[in-house]
Amino acid sequence: MNKRYVLIILFLLFCFNLSAGKIEKGFQSLDIYNYFDAKRLFEKGLKRDNVAASYGLSIIYLRTDNPFFNLDSAHSCVVRATGNYSNVKPKKKIKYADWGADSLKIFEHRDKVSSALFIAAKTNHTVAIYQRFLNRNPWSKHIDSVIYYRDELAFELANEKNTAAAYGNFMAIYPNSERTADAQAAFDRLNYQETTVDNNFIDYVRFIKKFPNSPYRGDAEDQIYRIATKTGSLEGYKNFIADHPENRNVPIAWKKMFSTHLQQDYSSSSIQAFLNEFTDYPFKEELMIQLNSVDRVLFPIKMRNKWGYLDENEEFFIEPKYEVAEAFHEGLAIVQLEGKYGFVDKTGELVIDAIFDDAYKMSEGHAVVEVDEKWGLINRSGEFVINPAYEDLGNLNEGFCYFSEADSYGYFDLKGIVRLKQQYSDAEDFNNGKAVVSKNGNYGLIDVFGTTSIPFKYKKLKLYYPGVYLAKFGGKWGLLSQKEDSILTFDYDFIGEMHDNRAIVEKEGLFNYIDAKGELILNEWVETYAEYRQLAIFQNEYAKIEFEKGYNLIDTNGRKLIGREQKKLGDYGTYIAVQKGDKWGYLNHVGRLVIGYNFTAANSFNGKLAKAGGAPLVGMINKKGDYVIGPYFEKLEQFNDTVLIAKSRGNYGLLETNGDTLLNFSYISVEPYTNEVVQLETREEIFYYDLKRNEFIRKDEE
Repeated sequence: MNKRYVLIILFLLFCFNLSAGKIEKGFQSLDIYNYFDAKRLFEKGLKRDNVAASYGLSIIYLRTDNPFFNLDSAHSCVVRATGNYSNVKPKKKIKYADWGADSLKIFEHRDKVSSALFIAAKTNHTVAIYQRFLNRNPWSKHIDSVIYYRDELAFELANEKNTAAAYGNFMAIYPNSERTADAQAAFDRLNYQETTVDNNFIDYVRFIKKFPNSPYRGDAEDQIYRIATKTGSLEGYKNFIADHPENRNVPIAWKKMFSTHLQQDYSSSSIQAFLNEFTDYPFKEELMIQLNSVDRVLFPIKMRNKWGYLDENEEFFIEPKYEVAEAFHEGLAIVQLEGKYGFVDKTGELVIDAIFDDAYKMSEGHAVVEVDEKWGLINRSGEFVINPAYEDLGNLNEGFCYFSEADSYGYFDLKGIVRLKQQYSDAEDFNNGKAVVSKNGNYGLIDVFGTTSIPFKYKKLKLYYPGVYLAKFGGKWGLLSQKEDSILTFDYDFIGEMHDNRAIVEKEGLFNYIDAKGELILNEWVETYAEYRQLAIFQNEYAKIEFEKGYNLIDTNGRKLIGREQKKLGDYGTYIAVQKGDKWGYLNHVGRLVIGYNFTAANSFNGKLAKAGGAPLVGMINKKGDYVIGPYFEKLEQFNDTVLIAKSRGNYGLLETNGDTLLNFSYISVEPYTNEVVQLETREEIFYYDLKRNEFIRKDEE
């Protein structure tokens, strides 16, 4: 290798690491409590290292020993980090782990915010409270139970009326509940009998049109097929397919039509003539191969420091030959070859050559790529739609992407045409046809034509919830509609995010709550205290409040849950963790001790089990206070209802909630990959375990 080539490689590596250096320096500053530098570095790294930067900011906002303490910001950052973690490239995950930003730590942050609303809703037992739980906790393991209890109340009325109209109304409101299935069965049976009583063609067609999701649709389709093709002619099958393309018998009709055609001449020319005439025939071999490749699930796998792809049957579809291989998006995946990035399809073909210094996943059929420290946009063929000439370039979102050159921002469309010229000092992605941008340090809101919805006079502006924006004006915060109508006047020093239809607002050292309409909830304002922005957030319809003598939990109307304040108190749950002296025990909802003070670390119950033990090691206990899983683990995190990701003696494994070992503790990392698959990493390999099939997804070395 000649000296010039070595220098080029070193230069490219330096450029590649320049962006990542901001995040690493941020964590270094964080380690020495230099929060100002850490915050500045993390904020600069948000667009390109969103997960690590968001997690770093979350740590800063969570700590109380710095002027940036803001628990709502800590929450929003960690939720953003968890939501985007699966998109992080493997090469970045390695650096994140070195910085202490692994997935288990990030998800542990989120778990502190999202606690056990299930018991709160069950105790109050109203439809509205159950619905609030569902709106605020989409990742909760109790979603199915909450839906069940919510629907039980509504189903009782439908049962009392016992009419098709009552069942129909119930199904319209709760189409996915367990009780809806019972109502659906009675409703659909009655409707099918009544609407098809005459057994004629038109009635079956009308039935399917009016009740497309009926379980009797299949029978109605069968009757339509029977009547329409009763002649058994090629023309009859052809007309049936054309007139009823959604009928479940269409594949049968295609095969029947093909068989009818072959009755006249069974030969290759006849088959070719049929295929030439019916180009949309669904069983052509080449089309089936293409469809199979579309549906094929491939897992990036690492062997002997090379990456390839396996399917769920442990068969190689792409041999390990890449330095990096990422997950597929829109049928293409990023791979690294000889230090450069390109894209492969699911047949293993490198459809876009590895010529880029960096690349981001496909979004709306396009991908952002880097060449010589400049960013451009390519299509699925690898052709540049936007040449690599920009300092910053956003992913295509709603047909637009922002771009920056010389600190001035504008917007391209998906054809690479400048739709909004460079005139902004900052720009964000479009969301529902609107984008937050800034001019001369002031923020406003524009639409896709550049028309201003909210004028450029606000020091801060961000989407609060759909159609509503959080804004800062004159040093105070308020809420605006996208038409700049005031929802909450600019009187507040702080406005938090909505939790359980409640958001904290603060002014002059006091805090209160507002609802979604901006109306105050408490009659009397409460004096602020350390960490109140975290503790006072409503979770499961309760917020943790510090009173003169200790902590208590209040409901959304300000009523205390426990009669006597406590020194330390866990989040709301089935049983609530409480500290006395150096030990933790558990109280029920009326403040009675139900599990003694036997633990040096404890979390409130989230269902039937709770994490507790002798810090730093923890286990899982039941509601009798008995260990279901002994306190021998450095970490225990719920993967699903029956499986825990655990860490013991520095290695990771999987446990079942009954205490049985599912996977031995021999991995340096165990991370969620899908709802049913975990990614396993050893020092030399990365492979997977399918929890549904209880099988490894890997390829043994030969």
